[in-house]
Amino acid sequence: MKPAFRRTAPLVAGLFLLGVSASVHAADLRVTFTHVSPAGSVGTSPLWVGFHNSSFDLFDAGSSASLGVERISEDGNSAPLTTLFAATTLSGIQGTLPGPPAFPEAVRSLDFTGLDLAGENRYLSYASMVVLSNDFFIGNDDAREHDLSVLLSNGGTLSFFVGGNGEVWDAGTEVNDFANSLANGAFGIGGGQSTANQGVNEHGFVRLVDSDPYASFLSAHLVPAGYDFAPLQFTSLQAIGRIDIQLLAPVPEPETYAMLLGGLALIGAVSRRRLQGRAA
Repeated sequence: MKPAFRRTAPLVAGLFLLGVSASVHAADLRVTFTHVSPAGSVGTSPLWVGFHNSSFDLFDAGSSASLGVERISEDGNSAPLTTLFAATTLSGIQGTLPGPPAFPEAVRSLDFTGLDLAGENRYLSYASMVVLSNDFFIGNDDAREHDLSVLLSNGGTLSFFVGGNGEVWDAGTEVNDFANSLANGAFGIGGGQSTANQGVNEHGFVRLVDSDPYASFLSAHLVPAGYDFAPLQFTSLQAIGRIDIQLLAPVPEPETYAMLLGGLALIGAVSRRRLQGRAA
């Protein structure tokens, strides 16, 4: 038993080194969304996030929104976007932060495992509906805007603000109308959406929301007299929310690759000795 063990021990050690090297390529992350706007401001639907190699384009300003963006911007429903991401990004990793819609001071988090931050999951895309609205949303137009490879060199954390002035989009898919906007009741406004995809199709294009976002909404008679829209004017806010990304598990260090090479060399040496022994 002992001679056999001595013959197989180097091979086992080499395979172990290869296993260690492969395992530390995957990184684990925690994504946290914190609603930072003041009390009484707009809310957001559960945040969807996707990690990809820059091949996934969430939307393009000036173009029609995809079905995935339409459904999340009109109803806060991330399911069609999840399906689209899975179909177009085979190596991508995605998820929707759990919990109800987020309002000021709310915090939502979700952990992700096995990400390749140097390749297949290097870039982050995100999307969430802004409520109240018919089809306002937050999301990144540039697939490479948020590069997670920086987590490998900046202490394992990354934070950025989302929404606010110049960062809220109108999907252009539904006419802005208080008769069919989502979450009216939470803000004391009449009317509102009672079923999914209830509003009138706009057949427009994705565009940034201008100042005074609710001034042009139809069915203004549903708004109580003297209603104060100031808390809802997200175009005057620095941000609606903050996304924090924290590295939870180690990623490959230079010595890891040395271990990998060492394991390969060890396996090769064992194989050569076996062949020489058989030839003798």
